[in-house]
Amino acid sequence: MTRVRESYATPDEFRQLWRKEPVREVTTADGRRAWQVTGMAEVRTVLSDPRFSRAETRRLAVSTAASVIFEAPGNILDLDPPEHTRLRRLVASTFTARRIRDMRPRIQEIADNLIADMKTATAPIDLNPVFCLPLPIAVICEILGVPFGDREEFRGYAERVFSAGAFSRDESLRSLKSLAAYMTKLIADKQANPDGSLLESLTTARYEEDRLSEQELVHLSMSLLIAGHETTANMIGMGLVALFDHPLQLAALRDDPSLAPTAVDEVLRHIPLAINQDNGLVRATTEDVELAGVTIPAHSAVYACQPAANMDPQAFDDPERFDITRTDAADHMSFGHGPHHCLGAMLARIELEVAFNSLLAAFPTLALAVPIEELAYQKGMIVTGLQSVPVTW
Repeated sequence: MTRVRESYATPDEFRQLWRKEPVREVTTADGRRAWQVTGMAEVRTVLSDPRFSRAETRRLAVSTAASVIFEAPGNILDLDPPEHTRLRRLVASTFTARRIRDMRPRIQEIADNLIADMKTATAPIDLNPVFCLPLPIAVICEILGVPFGDREEFRGYAERVFSAGAFSRDESLRSLKSLAAYMTKLIADKQANPDGSLLESLTTARYEEDRLSEQELVHLSMSLLIAGHETTANMIGMGLVALFDHPLQLAALRDDPSLAPTAVDEVLRHIPLAINQDNGLVRATTEDVELAGVTIPAHSAVYACQPAANMDPQAFDDPERFDITRTDAADHMSFGHGPHHCLGAMLARIELEVAFNSLLAAFPTLALAVPIEELAYQKGMIVTGLQSVPVTW
């Protein structure tokens, strides 16, 4: 079992990569020759320079991750501009900084309701099912127009779709088809009963304006639903564990809730979203590219390793130090960079701010109910999360 204290921060192998070279040749699990990029400046280049293409990875059949979600037709993640831009514009207005900030009172209301329910329970409790998961699920359901009451159904699909070995490939593929069927049925309902939701807006864009295909509509909707809660739910739990493991940082945030924005970014910088990722976000070169003095041949797989970039000492002073007052924490690569920068970055930040401040204010003695060494990660998933977050107060 992976020890949580040792690996909720970047694993040693990633910590050491910047000490070698920021661009190095590697062999992937399937025997492919590839290049791994670990320096902050170089990772930024790979994720923003059009010579490093997402569409080329599909053409070359380069493995993105074990999850079947990347194999679904109409996948926005496999597109380059201008096709990627066309789809992103359909949803971008919903996730602008101003609109997401306007949602903060509603996000706070959802958090307060969950905390009120927690207070009726007897500690210790597992924070995952009572707070970490339902908070972002409720928020993305309201944005998309997905019934919150269906959460157990689509959560089951999501777990299998995001599997990287936890479930069989056949199970994952069946769940992908089931989730697509669920979204298709919901889309039909939005046509018949418009409700002003993002899903209804996308349905209009498809059937009245012909701005995206039916496959693109279904996949985009699935991606928003899954990505809209999975990573944030895991980060709430892992972020709290990081704070519990640094009592002085925890006390500082309790005493000064205005530190929440920098605390959230330091959590995101310090904790990889995928402990077991092979190499990082994949791109493929469309021509020969020189990067950090290394010539990467055309049509080569290139992996941008975000965890290593987040520990680059040329980007962050004493990068292994967990410091919620760090002024440059927001420069992390956990949300990506360039055209594929995470659409929900602002939403995730606000959800995490509300989660940390609300829990610490409501439960002044909130603490882990077990030694940190007893915590365990979920296995076989492309997104890292704790199996449980037992807390007491």
